[in-house]
Amino acid sequence: NRIAYFEAAMQEEVEAQLALEHELAQAIAEDQLALHLQSQVDADNRVVGVEVLLRWTHPVRGNIPPGRFVPVAEECGLILQLGDWVLREACRIQGRLRAAGLAIPVSVNVSPRQFRQNDFVERTLALIDGQGADTAQLVFEVTEGLLLDKLDRTVERMQRLTSRGLRFSIDDFGTGYSSLAYLRRLPLHELKIDRSF
Repeated sequence: NRIAYFEAAMQEEVEAQLALEHELAQAIAEDQLALHLQSQVDADNRVVGVEVLLRWTHPVRGNIPPGRFVPVAEECGLILQLGDWVLREACRIQGRLRAAGLAIPVSVNVSPRQFRQNDFVERTLALIDGQGADTAQLVFEVTEGLLLDKLDRTVERMQRLTSRGLRFSIDDFGTGYSSLAYLRRLPLHELKIDRSF
């Protein structure tokens, strides 16, 4: 017994989301994405590692921030393809750094959806081995959100990867669950503490 009028703004938002999904798939296929390196330094300002940061320069819209396109990739499933691309490129970067005499760790963000794939460990190790990368110089950065669901399974996967030399870091610690108790169960190399914490 009611009439509800359709809101054009909702349609525009849906269309913009779908367009971004399509353009992101194109960006992956057409090499519009790039990895930038952010140095990690010690107290003496020496570079002790690098973190790869994903950037997208759209041919028409220009730079699209990760905060805009990564959630879209997560939502539509492109994060799996994107994650493989980032890891492959990070392994190549690691090889170039090694060839230049810089055997330093390369940190890569891994999304919860990517990590929860059934074949994540096997797929990841195959990709790393295929690139000839040094697992001892790779750090996977995960968020606290990953740890809240099926912790036993998460720990088992992390241990399988750390047994091959790979290291784990929790990014932005202090923005989510932030319990120090569960950290004892995890094979962690570092915590990156959020400023707000």
